[in-house]
Amino acid sequence: MHDNAPPIPFWMIGLLGALVLIGISIFMQQTRTAALSDQFALQPTPMLPLPALPQLDVQNLSPEVQEMARNLWRQIGAGNRSQPIDPVGSSQRLRVIIDALEPTANGIRIKGTVTNLTTTELSVPISAFELRDSSGESYRAPGTTIANLPPGGSTPLDLSVPLPNGRGLLLITHLPPDPPIEQRLLIDIQETQP
Repeated sequence: MHDNAPPIPFWMIGLLGALVLIGISIFMQQTRTAALSDQFALQPTPMLPLPALPQLDVQNLSPEVQEMARNLWRQIGAGNRSQPIDPVGSSQRLRVIIDALEPTANGIRIKGTVTNLTTTELSVPISAFELRDSSGESYRAPGTTIANLPPGGSTPLDLSVPLPNGRGLLLITHLPPDPPIEQRLLIDIQETQP
């Protein structure tokens, strides 16, 4: 007699196929994180004074940093991408790297990466980022995007701000309980001549 049964039962093939699809689905969910991207808007000036800002005007900086700030504005004024003054900022749990500043029709676009430095998942909301210009104006994103970063995971950071030409710009990342991360992106060069 001849047995026509396949060497592996069909139900076993179906079960293996289902397990492969479940594995792919879990892998895709773990590697996919929300990009932190938004258009920041000018916020009303608070009644209480803002904390003191790091130096965003050019007069009291070293000659090397003054020249770097002027060159940065020349690049942006020519419509080119440029590097910020302080491209890397870190806390115990988070690293923020700003790769490029790009001029836009109504301000500046900030591109970078946010990386989880911990061994556990870390939630980073777009509301953790604040931009402040050298006149003290504050800019925040109206969105509610949250990136859930796995240990060591990263996600793109893409922020746009309607910054008046020539003003200094500071990126502040608030992710309690860590102290805020402050990164000088642009230095105010309006009051001096190169």
